[in-house]
This record gives sequence, structure tokens and C-alpha cells, in this order.
Amino acid sequence: MAAPLRATYRLQLTPDFAFADAEALVPYLEALGVSHLYLSPITEAVPGSTHGYDTVDLTSVRSELGGRDGFESLREAAADAGLGLVLDFVPNHAALHAANERWQHVLAHGPHAEPQSFDIDWDAGSTPEGTVRLPFLGASYGDALDDGDIALVCEEGRLFAAYYEHRFALRPDRYAGVLDEALPKETDDTRELPGAYRALDPGDAEAAEQLRPRLDALAEETDLDTHLQNLQGPALHDLLEEQHWRLAHWRTALAELNYRRFFQINDLAGLRQEDAAVFADTHRLLAELAAEEGVDGVRIDHVDGLADPQGYLDTLRDELEVEHVWVEKILAEGETLPVAWPVEGTSGYAFMNDAMGVLTDPAGERPLTDTYDTFFPGAPSFAEEVYAGKTDVMQTTLAADRRYLARGLEALADRDYHTRDLTLPILDEALTEVTAAFDRYRTYLPHGTERAEAVLDDAIAQAQKRASVPFARAPYAFLKKVALGDVSDEMQADARAWTRRFQQFTAPVAAKGVEDAAFYRYNRLAAHAEVGGEPDAFGCSKEAFHRRCRFRASHCPQTLLATATHDHKRGEETRARLLALVERPDEWHGVAGELDRIGRRHVSDEDRVPHPADAYLFYQILAALWPECENDDFVERLVAYMEKACRESKRETRWIAPDDDYEAGVEALVRGLAGDPATADALHAFSENIAADGFFNGLTQLALKGLTPGVPDVYQGRELSDDSLVDPDNRRPVDYDHRRALLDEVTDGTLDADTLRQWTQQQDERAKLYFTARLLDLRRRHPALFRKGDYRPLDVKPPEEGTGNADVWIAFARTLDDDALVAALPRFPRRRRAGHAATLALPDALAGRSFTDALCGQTVRPDDGALALDDQALPWVVLAPRS
Repeated sequence: MAAPLRATYRLQLTPDFAFADAEALVPYLEALGVSHLYLSPITEAVPGSTHGYDTVDLTSVRSELGGRDGFESLREAAADAGLGLVLDFVPNHAALHAANERWQHVLAHGPHAEPQSFDIDWDAGSTPEGTVRLPFLGASYGDALDDGDIALVCEEGRLFAAYYEHRFALRPDRYAGVLDEALPKETDDTRELPGAYRALDPGDAEAAEQLRPRLDALAEETDLDTHLQNLQGPALHDLLEEQHWRLAHWRTALAELNYRRFFQINDLAGLRQEDAAVFADTHRLLAELAAEEGVDGVRIDHVDGLADPQGYLDTLRDELEVEHVWVEKILAEGETLPVAWPVEGTSGYAFMNDAMGVLTDPAGERPLTDTYDTFFPGAPSFAEEVYAGKTDVMQTTLAADRRYLARGLEALADRDYHTRDLTLPILDEALTEVTAAFDRYRTYLPHGTERAEAVLDDAIAQAQKRASVPFARAPYAFLKKVALGDVSDEMQADARAWTRRFQQFTAPVAAKGVEDAAFYRYNRLAAHAEVGGEPDAFGCSKEAFHRRCRFRASHCPQTLLATATHDHKRGEETRARLLALVERPDEWHGVAGELDRIGRRHVSDEDRVPHPADAYLFYQILAALWPECENDDFVERLVAYMEKACRESKRETRWIAPDDDYEAGVEALVRGLAGDPATADALHAFSENIAADGFFNGLTQLALKGLTPGVPDVYQGRELSDDSLVDPDNRRPVDYDHRRALLDEVTDGTLDADTLRQWTQQQDERAKLYFTARLLDLRRRHPALFRKGDYRPLDVKPPEEGTGNADVWIAFARTLDDDALVAALPRFPRRRRAGHAATLALPDALAGRSFTDALCGQTVRPDDGALALDDQALPWVVLAPRS
């Protein structure tokens, strides 16, 4: 029986924090109040991996985490404590590592391999038929061969080409030529084994497997390795030319590639989950685990990478005995999950941005925009940065994928005499422009045709405005026809295949061109450039926030609500402080100007001056995290953060072509500004103020997550303050001994309202931990209310006289039959100090009842159905009716 779902707690498992460490946390997490441990990927990954998304075997539990025994011990301990498990599963891709047996199987048997686990086009014109291009060399193929960096090895009865840590399996039916030369003809086995390999059928993997013990034994008995190492130069090249793969410099992947990757990462290849045999093979372990007591949910990573997400999810539900399924999915503005998907919802990025949006004071938009324009005159709009980011990645790291699609579209056009005049350059331009104009990650054809057509029409309309040939409608019309299957019967199968790959292309273009480019290029307010966010939308109104909460209550009441993840770009308190900056735009303008003057003193004439957008981003981060920057370790974190931010922006430097001079200038700015005494003078008062207001914002954000529809997700350690930046900074070790001690203190039953008020005013992190525990306890005591209850916005009105401000309150009720909860939460802390007197009007059904303040335990009796909010013990008013 599944544990009742109340809240999840995300743990990042690593070789240094494994199943046993997670098991030791079970009593603490049970006391904190969560219902489920939400584990990062647990399947076998590249050795030493700190995240687990580079899986090498989806059918075994990772040995570095404790293996199957360690997992079972954790599962049983959690179940004994009443906690369930949620597993993070990675179906889209796998690491092309020496330890990946499925990958080695495909390399050894090529197009004859069964199953065809990886998304490889064996007939792509860019490589010899029946071969896959492997862009793993750090030098040209010829140089690597001549320098002896590529060599043959025999390991466990198989022959490989070795390139440093890489291994590439040779075709077993081509072993004979090597063994003829290498094995002495002294025994029957050394004479017969080459012939046995020569007689192999290319696709007979079972027969090849049966020969492995014989070759392994002979390798031990003879000097085989020496003979293999002597095979070099032209002779080795001739052997490699016979393989099902072709080694190449990693940069060739910028131009030609015939396998699908995860984004632009060459050593993460796409899996063909649309193939029933591949699905069955890769989901055996997950099915076993899901059938066990205590494994209650699965989070599907990067669902947008799959050929048919809906088909995959339907199969998953049919094959797995699992209570809950969530998808990791970034939703565009106005986009919702397809209603046919059998899932609870997403992993929570949308809520992160909703909560941040409603806490953003819209009055700060104009002055902050003016300040940004002052630092970066002529700054492109966010839309322009999106276009620049998308087209950049399509011309560089994803160019091979774009060319592959363009050639496929040309081949389809050539089959119809009406479209044969559409040349490759024209179709390539149309493909590029339509993809750049997509307003979301992807469509889901053949499902949701009407929605997909609307998305395509909008993208095509935008793309045609940029067309190099005005009014050139034919290539765009043809692309749309192919995508929607409006082609002849004999072209249907190929059109479907092209559309599938096109949809798998628009998603990585959005990820790398928007999330990992435009979000680092457009820096008006860094907090808004968060995963799933819309940096050009300056917050959202209370009305919009309430609408989204009501939608979740009615359509996806068990979707996850995240405010921090392993993917976030800035942590909870970091963002909350940046939102406080919005309320002080004039002060910020002066502070930023002073930081700029100080910082430029530290960039020497030999260094390149940082781009104004990069410098302005750093000033925001520095202000948000000061005075932490006085710590040497933190300065190193800042240097690493800015290096990543600048490379991701792809403007002055990038991962595939780092500009050392530019990065030296940025590092000089970071170190110089962080260590200059003048910086402390410029920042001290301002950062102290936004830290106080940021703490206030953070508690409201926490309350919104704990009380609105959905399932709160606590990212590891974030029950206390979170000053983290982008990964890997957000995956640092957590001090759980400290958290255990504090939790015992805040839940010992002696806390009074005065102490709690003092903690909130002094930015004491115990307040955040206390809020977390109390809100989770509310969910424990009112499970049905939070799972099925309505969400009702409530009116807050200023008093008839005096300085009131109803806009600084967000109020709502959760109701279900006789159960209810009322919340009035504060926002805009600086504006609130100018006057926050307001009255909350209770629903008629609750007007005559008395309440308990869920945070401080006091009894609250409204006056004639109205509650004076400024008279309450705390600014955060959370009321549960007294029975």
C-alpha cells in the first residue's frame, strides 16, 4: 500500500552520499514531516558521477551507491517509518561509456544488433552505410592513429579499440585477421579459434558470446597484448575501416552526426524507447522496484526527448505497478500538459516561477529596466536574445542535427514533383527560422494535432518575417505539410519519421538556446532567469497567481511544487534577495554604479573588459550574497559561477571555444571586486536591507509552497537557508547533523509567538526550519483537504481610515466539506512597512468560527466574519478552524 502523498524530499545521491547515508536520514525526514524520499537516479552510471544522469545500465542498481542490497535496506527502513520512495528515471539517453554493455553490443554488431537500443541512422549519407560516426577523439583521426593513441586491447575475451578511457568494441567476425597474426599456432585452440570467428554470422551475437571464454583464456596463456599493440598505422587503420563505427575528432560533431544525443553532449546517446523491445529491456529493473512495497512514484527525466512521450507514458502505466508518475517538463507561458498524459503533473518548475512572480513588485519594472539600459545601452530585448541564442546553437553545437533534418526534408521534397524545386538551402533556412520561432519546447504529434497546428502556424508566421527571400511561402508550407502528415500515402512513413526527429530537435534548441543562452544574456533581473521562467515578464499579478492555483487544484492537485532543484540557477534565498532589490530600484542604481566604478579598477589593460551584461549579472549576484563573499571559498564559487555564466551565454566565450583573455578579465573583476574594501562600503547597508527583505520573501514563498494546491518538494538541505548558485554549486554536501539538532530545538513544543517573531525579524534560519515543519504537519493533519480541497481567493481590503495597503497581502482558503484552512500571506516587505493595515473577509461558511493560528498556536476569533490582519501575532497568517 502506497504511503499517503504529502511532501517529497529530494536527495542527490553520490558515491560520497549513498543509500546508507540516506537511510541514516530517515528518522530526521520523518520528523520533518515529509512523506516520500525523492531519489536522484539510482541506476548504474559512469563511475564517479555526482549526478547519476549519465547512466550506463538501466537494469542494475548503482554499485557505488550500495547496490541492490543498499537500496533494499533503505526502502525497508523508509517503509518502517511510513515513508515511501520516488525514483528519478532516465529513459531518454545513456552514456557511451566503456562500461555500457548495450552500447558495446551495438558497436560490435552494428545494424544487425538486437535490440537496436540507440537512435542511430545507419544509412545516413554523411557516413559509410552501416557505420556510426564516433566524435570522441581530441585530435584528428590521422594524428591520433599516428601518435599511437588508438590501440587494440583484449579485455574479458573481446577485442576493443582503446583511446584513453574509451573502449570501442570490434566486430567479432573481424577478429580472425587479428588473431591469425597474433596467436602462435601451437595448440588446436590457437589454430581453430580464428576460423571460428571467421565463420560467425555478423548478427550472431550469441555465437560470438560463446567464444569469449576461449579468447579470454588464450589471451592469458599467450602474449596476445604485445601483438595487439604492434598493430599500428596503416594496418590498424585497415582494421578500423572494417568496423561498424568510424572514429573522428569531437569537433566533427558540429557538422556531421548520425546518432541522436542528449542535447549537444556527444557521449550521451538517445535511446529508442518507442521500440517495444528496447522499452522492455531498459525498464526491467524499474518494473521490479515499482512492484515492491514503498516504491510509490517515478519522475521521468527529460520526457521531451522521447519520440512519443504520450505513447511512452501510456506504456509505462500499463507495465508498471506505480502509484504516481511525474514528468520533468518545462512549460512555456500559457502551455499546459496534454490532458491525455497519465501523470500527476510536472516536477515543479512552473510553481517556482509563479511564486517568484507574485512576489515581484511590478512598480520596479520601469526603473530597473532603465538601470539595465544605462549599463547596457541598446540592450537587445529578451525576444531578440532568444532568437540569437537559438540560431547560435543551430549553427554550432546542434548544426549536425539541423543539417540532418534539412537533408531529410529535401529528400521528401524531391519525391513530389510539386516540391522538387525546393532546394536544400531554402529548406534549411525555413527549418532554422521555424525552430527559432517556436514558443515552446516541442509539439507532440501525432497527438494534439489542433494544438500543434496552431503552434506551427504561429512559428511559421514569425519565421516568414525573417525570411531572406520575401514572401517565400513554399518551404514553410511544405514543412507544415510534412509535420502534419499532409503528404501522399507512400511518403507517410518517412514523413512521420522526420516529424518525430523534428520534435526531438526543437526541444534541445530551446534548452540550449533559451535556458542556457538567452537566460545568461538578458540580465535585467537575474532572479527571473530561472528554469522555466520568462525573464521579460516582470512578475505576475495576484489574479494570475490565483488562476494558476485554481487550475492546479482542479487539473493536477498532486503536481510537484518546487522552489529549489538540482537544476536551478539560483537558490531560494538568493532569488528572494534579488526580488527585494526590485523594491529599491533607485538605491540599486547607485550601488550598481559604484560597484562598476570599483570593479573596473581591477581589470588590467592586458585583460579584456567584461561585457556590460556579464558585469551587471555579477553585480546582482554579489549584492544578493554579500557579505558571504568575504569567505575565500565563496569567492572561488563566484569565479566558477561567472565562468559558467559567460560560457553559457555564448557571447564572448563558450564551452567549445573558451576565450582565455576574456575569462581572465571576468575573473579579475570577480576577485578584485569581492576583495576590495571599497566594495564593503558600497554594499554594506544595501545588502543588509535586501537580506532582511529577502528572508521575509523567502518565508512567504515557503508558505505558498506549503499551502497551495500541489505536493511540496523540499530540495536537500533547503529547510535552512539556500545561497546556492547553478550546478554543481547547488549540489554541495549538506550538514545534516546541524539540521537534526535545530529540528529537535524548534519542535520541542516550547516555542512561543514572541520567539518566533524575533527569529523572523533577525533572519534566524530556525524560522525557515520551523515554518517547514509546521506546514508539513498541517498537511499530515489535513490530508484530504490538501489533496482534494478547493482553492478560493479571498478579498483583502484596506481599513476605511488610516494607511492601509491591501495589495501587500495574498489571501486564499482551502475548503473541503467541513474542513478548511485560511491563509493571508505578506509580500512586498518594503512597501508593507509604509502601511499594511487590512481586513480579511472570511467565506460565509467560516464567518462564525474561531481558529487556531497554525504557526504559533494562538486562538484567533474574527470579528463578525472579518479579520484584522495587522493585529495578528505574525505577518504570516495561517488559520485552521477549531473543532
